[in-house]
Amino acid sequence: MAYLALYRAWRPQKFDEVVGQESTVKALQNALKEGKLTHAYLFTGPRGTGKTSIAKIVAKAVNCENLDSGEPCNNCSACQDINNGNFMDVIEIDAASNRSVDEMRDLKEKVRILPAQGKEKVYIIDEVHMLTPEAFNTLLKTLEEPPARVRFILATTEAHKIPATIRSRCQIYNFRRLTGDEIVSRLKQVAAADGVEIADEALQLISRRANGGLRDALSMLDQIYSYKGKKITKQDVLEVLGIVDDLFLAQLMERVFAWDTGAIIRMIGEVLNSGKEAQQLAREASLYLRDLMLYNVLGEDAEFSVVTEESLQAVKQQSKIKMENIFEALKIMTEAADKLRFSDGNKYLLEISLLEIASITNAKGETTQSNQPAILRNKDIKTAVKPNKDENRDALWNRILQGVKEQKVPTHALLCQAKPLGIKENVLYIGFKKGFKFHKERMEEKANRELVEKVVKELLNKEIQIQFIFLDEDQYNDIVAKKAIEFFGEDIVEIKN
Repeated sequence: MAYLALYRAWRPQKFDEVVGQESTVKALQNALKEGKLTHAYLFTGPRGTGKTSIAKIVAKAVNCENLDSGEPCNNCSACQDINNGNFMDVIEIDAASNRSVDEMRDLKEKVRILPAQGKEKVYIIDEVHMLTPEAFNTLLKTLEEPPARVRFILATTEAHKIPATIRSRCQIYNFRRLTGDEIVSRLKQVAAADGVEIADEALQLISRRANGGLRDALSMLDQIYSYKGKKITKQDVLEVLGIVDDLFLAQLMERVFAWDTGAIIRMIGEVLNSGKEAQQLAREASLYLRDLMLYNVLGEDAEFSVVTEESLQAVKQQSKIKMENIFEALKIMTEAADKLRFSDGNKYLLEISLLEIASITNAKGETTQSNQPAILRNKDIKTAVKPNKDENRDALWNRILQGVKEQKVPTHALLCQAKPLGIKENVLYIGFKKGFKFHKERMEEKANRELVEKVVKELLNKEIQIQFIFLDEDQYNDIVAKKAIEFFGEDIVEIKN
């Protein structure tokens, strides 16, 4: 017999096997017992929380030959055929791939045909929010005048996309995310049934990564089974799922709050080189900052997401950071985790986000401002721009970098990867190598560009525009002509005819 994935093997077959969703289960059972089941339901909630499973249990219940207190027997021919996917009158439709008006018109015609095998026909439409507006209108007409002996169960993860006209024709049940304890309890049950020894810490990690979805938790456990077999530790889960432990997060944030740039860059490099994903690291760091914020408010009564006894002492120390700065850090890291889903500059975006947090929440008084002036005074400029072009060039560029750093550390981290090319007609050209596309694009953002222009203006006492280019493009050859290199010196670039 072919192997059955855990989430399929452990799909609940009766109401009393459902994990969580107590209010929904109780309401549906009562409706079945009292014969008050309505013609249309809308199940909403996160993925993997039981929407489709409960829909199938309802389908069995309305066709079961031996219904007992609203619970299907799972032994009659109707129940067994539905369990095996062979029941003609339970029709599952994936709206993601059957979303057009033609599919709904076909449904509208077929729905009036009497049940062929059971007592009632049940249509389960998954991800119903994917239907087109025209398809929704056609479905609406069917829901307005439903034929006898037909039930509709609509399921969606995005309830806000369901038209109000559809919602008003359905009884709506909101499915919640499962708690960590509920997921851990079911995972223990699954592991015991399969003869697997798994550490409690490992179960907690899986539960955390599942984010309230039991199906995801079971899929992860399946994956770990394949990798490690019958004995699973916390380290095994960290390796397979590509996540870091809370002690590493505590150490990383300690370096961030201490504004230890070198250590931050080194730790990120090491963890990414070990195979971890930047997006997941950002997400775990967000959860750590959330725990830190909760500890700041509730102390040890807080219910942590990632913090354990191993990292609690560090959290106590870090809770001295101002609350508004922790909140700002959490906002930055949450946004970074979201952007990392679509960015090809993963490492750099993660570095910049942590450096930005370092600049607002540092151990030296929690301020990014220095007591020293960020830029040269005008009289210093006259001294700096003397005949020795090498020294002038390097000194001025270093002062530009220093001025930017004292204003905003993440912008400085981006600009460090560039080099100045020259000034022509009040435009300062700054070049990046092709491999630093991410840095160039970020520096072209209005806030970063204006910051550099401000620093350069105060250094040179005149308006200077900034233009960022790649060093190996045709534009580079046009700009960096010999006569344009008056300010920084000829040896800064290779002159090409």
